[in-house]
Amino acid sequence: MFKFFNKLFLVTSVSLLLLSNSTFADTSYSDKNIRVGVLQNINSLPVSTSANGTFYFFKDGDMSKVVDIESKQFCLVTNKKGSIELSTKGKNYSFSGGKLYLKSNDSTSQFNPLVYGGNHWYRGYLELFASGKGNKGITVVNTLPLEEYLYGVVPVEMPSSWPIEALKTQAIAARTYVLSHLGQFASEGFDVMPTTASQMYGGVEEETPATNQAVNETKSRVITYRSKLISAYYSSSAGGVTESGLDAWGSDIPYIKSVKDYDQDSPKFAWYKNITNEDIQKTLKKEYSKDIGKILKFEIFETTSSGRVKTLKIQGTSGIALVDGKKWRLSVKLNSTLFRVEPVDSGTTVDESIPIPTLFMFAGRGFGHGAGMSQWGSRYLAKLGKHSDDILKYYYQGTEINNMNDVISSK
Repeated sequence: MFKFFNKLFLVTSVSLLLLSNSTFADTSYSDKNIRVGVLQNINSLPVSTSANGTFYFFKDGDMSKVVDIESKQFCLVTNKKGSIELSTKGKNYSFSGGKLYLKSNDSTSQFNPLVYGGNHWYRGYLELFASGKGNKGITVVNTLPLEEYLYGVVPVEMPSSWPIEALKTQAIAARTYVLSHLGQFASEGFDVMPTTASQMYGGVEEETPATNQAVNETKSRVITYRSKLISAYYSSSAGGVTESGLDAWGSDIPYIKSVKDYDQDSPKFAWYKNITNEDIQKTLKKEYSKDIGKILKFEIFETTSSGRVKTLKIQGTSGIALVDGKKWRLSVKLNSTLFRVEPVDSGTTVDESIPIPTLFMFAGRGFGHGAGMSQWGSRYLAKLGKHSDDILKYYYQGTEINNMNDVISSK
């Protein structure tokens, strides 16, 4: 999903400070734990606790303690030839196969690991297991209750300064989205990613009073269509008109229709990007294995019902290329597929008659796939005094807002 604050980080060695514990039981949606793959295929994991009380490691399938960890005790977790090795106080412990869990001894407390390098704190508990090519890396999964997970999602998906009703739409949409995408990355050992591959998740460090309030005041509320959870897709802004599910993903999703968007306040409502003729040629060769010579012109060959580029025709001095609009957007890093293309200059000529522009301008509107709820549109409608439920029902046509334990999972 979309993230307002671009905070990308690469971690190969991180430190964790631990503060709490949460239940392992999954008896209903309200008790649902979310498993987030916060770090993948890292080399080592320095661990230290910083809460009153002690913590311990235990192995998958064996609830007995493996190692007690005192407050502020330093540990180093590494991968040794496919096995997890824990080093602390001059002793080494090796665990082959399965997972290693880290939780608090005190069932009434909670711990929040802080990942240095990204400055992220996490509620819940940790799972660590060997991963990557040849099982030579370590994947770290943060498992925590649904509502606490949302505390770390809403503030990185939407600014906390926005109207409370907009923040509530984000909380409800994010809750619905994660419940309808549980197990999306099951093959990798967790439910969701902490990135736009799922929806952004920043942990405790990102939490704010306003966004936590939005989560608390909408607790357990989800979006449904005919009593089932919907796939609550959302994006930053749609450039004045949202995309239908049929045009966005080739599936006629009944509740994701093309509607007017009120995102005119978005800084990405209108945008442009200049790309050189040479760079376009390089992209075609690298991404599409097409060599059509120097680029002469672009033609919007096919559009969706909302006017987004479905197919782009590129004419060169030695051929023509037809490219998919969504793939082209990613290839040249455009904000959306709602764009047009114009030559910036006439450049040189072919046979002194056909102009070859040296630069092309891509001018467009919106940011993201444009389907479902528009975050900037939600902000505008909330500022007009609209209730969060009404905003959601506008962007997700024919839906209702219900308690998640009263609905049927769409999975």
